[in-house]
Amino acid sequence: MSVIARKYLARKAKRIKRQVRAANLSAAETALIVYDASDATTEKKARNYARFLKEEGIKADSIAFYKLKGKEDKRPEDELNYLYFDKKSINWMGFPKDTRVLKCIAKKYHLLIDLNFNNNFTLEVISSLSTANFKVGKSGMYQDEVCDLTIATKDNNLDYYLSQVSTYLKMINKK
Repeated sequence: MSVIARKYLARKAKRIKRQVRAANLSAAETALIVYDASDATTEKKARNYARFLKEEGIKADSIAFYKLKGKEDKRPEDELNYLYFDKKSINWMGFPKDTRVLKCIAKKYHLLIDLNFNNNFTLEVISSLSTANFKVGKSGMYQDEVCDLTIATKDNNLDYYLSQVSTYLKMINKK
């Protein structure tokens, strides 16, 4: 992404006021999962993880970028807690302009789980500008600065990463 967009994001992120509070799986009530739905396996794993969070008693929402593969391709339809957006929903710098996405960014969540393994700038914007109390992401890239907890992964393995997220979120604040 352009240098201008990165500087603009840094300036906007500095102005974000959020209350950082570690949240474990038993204490969190709401969660936001941020991911790229262009890959079908990532989409399936993110949905399964959202179901897992719901089974843990957490109201899980997800917001996903979908890269259109051709003129006939359409992004998936939004469902109850699954919000999808594509390139038409972002401006020339990569910032979301769709009101649904902006509302999701502004909403208070206990947890934000960043599944952005492909360095998608728009997903970086969402994670950076979210006011979630506790942000979890893959170590490396922008997540080291944005997230409160980063987890190293082996070969960008999403299954391993999600199992580690669950493990560490269960261990936080345990007495």
